[in-house]
Amino acid sequence: MPRTAAGFTVPRHLVSQAINPRSWNTAPMELRRARFVVAQLGRKPGKRDVLAALVGCGDLPGGPWRVVDQRTWRSGVIGPSTPWGERARQAGSVTAWRSFRDATASRRAWVQVTPLASAQDASDALTGIGERTLLNVNSKVRLVSETDVHIEPFTGASAAWAREQHTESGAGPGVVLMLAGAVSECLMVMCLSGTPAWDWQSASELASVQAARLPT
Repeated sequence: MPRTAAGFTVPRHLVSQAINPRSWNTAPMELRRARFVVAQLGRKPGKRDVLAALVGCGDLPGGPWRVVDQRTWRSGVIGPSTPWGERARQAGSVTAWRSFRDATASRRAWVQVTPLASAQDASDALTGIGERTLLNVNSKVRLVSETDVHIEPFTGASAAWAREQHTESGAGPGVVLMLAGAVSECLMVMCLSGTPAWDWQSASELASVQAARLPT
């Protein structure tokens, strides 16, 4: 998720839809991956609670959906050093991530929640979140373009960030929506892709459902 071990990074490499050739196989990228593996090891008190706070298959529109994967890791032990990341690490915060796939179509989604030490830390963590990602160098999907989108905060969020990616693969063109928000003392992120393409209204509605599951 590369300088010291106190930041936060979206694990987009787990289910990334797009490739940025400028980021292929760099030493810092491999270091991030190694730190992400280490962050998943050891005791993680509270991991059941944060996993339970993630949306489930029944919360997603359409379907039926199934869970493809879910993981937890210690917050603040990967990525660039930040004051809010260090406070999360000292507090023993555990990040939870869950990915889904539509059983009847080619739609995918993942959602991630990181509890932080304060609402201000959640707001600070939202800043620059689009740059704290790892790309999947093994993906067969090519990034054509990406644009940050102005979006009003969804219900429950004090601030939000959004990005729309257009991709190309053997199956044709695609659209990936990434939406993040500061919700009380948590940072939540979701990524939506596949066919039929998601729209921002559906993304905001799902984000609101996720926000409602978080402690206030």
